[in-house]
Amino acid sequence: MPVYDRGYTHWESSDEQAWPAWWVIARRGITQPLKSRWILFLIIGSWVPALVKAVILYFSLQAGDILDVLTGGWTSIDAEGFLAFMEGQRFPVFALLAITGAGLIATDRQDNGLSLYFSRPLGLKSYVAGKGLIIMFYYFLVTLFPTFALCLFSFFIAPEAGAKDLLLLIPLKATVFCFLTGTSLSLILLAFSALGKRTIFVMVWWTILITGTEAMHLIVKNLGKNNLEVVNFLGNYHNAGASLFSADARLGVSPWASLFVVLLLTVAAIVVLYKRIRPVEVVS
Repeated sequence: MPVYDRGYTHWESSDEQAWPAWWVIARRGITQPLKSRWILFLIIGSWVPALVKAVILYFSLQAGDILDVLTGGWTSIDAEGFLAFMEGQRFPVFALLAITGAGLIATDRQDNGLSLYFSRPLGLKSYVAGKGLIIMFYYFLVTLFPTFALCLFSFFIAPEAGAKDLLLLIPLKATVFCFLTGTSLSLILLAFSALGKRTIFVMVWWTILITGTEAMHLIVKNLGKNNLEVVNFLGNYHNAGASLFSADARLGVSPWASLFVVLLLTVAAIVVLYKRIRPVEVVS
């Protein structure tokens, strides 16, 4: 079969602006897991607590118990109640982030994909930003987005509770809290992923970090060692955010102590990412 030489073809611009590299990485990483039926089931299951809270709120308000939903508990519609709701989403956060984020860098290291990434005009910051946005999206999916939905639903069924709080202040506080928490969790999980080449090992490390520190927290709490409750990894984020939501401390330590731990872990994660992910220069 003959081969025909088509010759040189001049490049023609399509007048379409290329997407930033970080967005291309994030978009693929976000859409790929959504093709899995099990991921969709997990996401739907993570919204069940929001549905349960909405039903409780509806029947409570229909019964005229407006004071019962302003008490700061899990079913409350004040700022502390929404912090308690996001605090109750620990398991969906742990499970969904482990599945979608553990292999983001580990797989690239195992398949020698970093050399392929950085042979293009892609910097370290864009690479980490793209990978981090994937984790942040799924974190928002089970914390911030249900909170927005509950705020809107609460305003529709209880407008007397205040549009300023339900439509502005609480969503704004939740956005700030979830953005800062999501950024920190993304960097820490990416650091774990950068330390290994097998996704399963990264998931084990992440499980130990979440469930292990939770178990240690329960032990020291039962022993009356309140100062040691700072070992609770996820608990530190909610404890640090308590001041933002004008809520009581979630641990037996100061919110400032929890904030210091969170900042320390985040800085350590940044150092690990800087050391473990090295762009490769291609010399022609």
